[in-house]
Amino acid sequence: MLGFALLVTGYLTAVLGGQVDPVTDPVSDYAFHSAGGPLFVSAVLLLGLAGLVLRAGMHGARMPRSLATSALFGLWYAGLLLCAVFPGDQLATDQTLSGQLHRLGGAMLFTCLPVAGWLLARALHPDPRWTGFAVWIRRFAAAVLACAAMFGAAQLVPWLPKGLIERVALGAELALLVVLALAVRKAARCPLA
Repeated sequence: MLGFALLVTGYLTAVLGGQVDPVTDPVSDYAFHSAGGPLFVSAVLLLGLAGLVLRAGMHGARMPRSLATSALFGLWYAGLLLCAVFPGDQLATDQTLSGQLHRLGGAMLFTCLPVAGWLLARALHPDPRWTGFAVWIRRFAAAVLACAAMFGAAQLVPWLPKGLIERVALGAELALLVVLALAVRKAARCPLA
């Protein structure tokens, strides 16, 4: 599902490259052009579905769970839903309710998953069976947070390449999901006692 989300986004980038600049324009701007809206929503929903499958796998792998981690994953799903349902503002000067809700969803998207990953890594680290994955989960969580902070700064500093920074942050978030999926896969192949 992550792969399909990437394919949809890659397709949008190729087809709408003349209308949405991947260096300066956010990913959600694809929604303002032709069939970009439904495809953008599809990519976001595929990402959320991949997260749900991942959480089910984590549960099946008996990864440590906490209320905080579960709540953060729930907020991440909510952030994805806000980004899918409420279009962002077309212009930086626009201040619509829909745009504000979209920005809130983006903030939840870029903060909740990495913090959940950080907490999960902390819970996994003491167990030698999970230590290696805990280190990678923590590294990618930190990378997502650093990229998210840069994207937040790009909202305030107009000359920063907002689109490029957002795409790097999304890439880091996808990498975090892949590391989590690899941990689940290893647990499925070598069940833990």
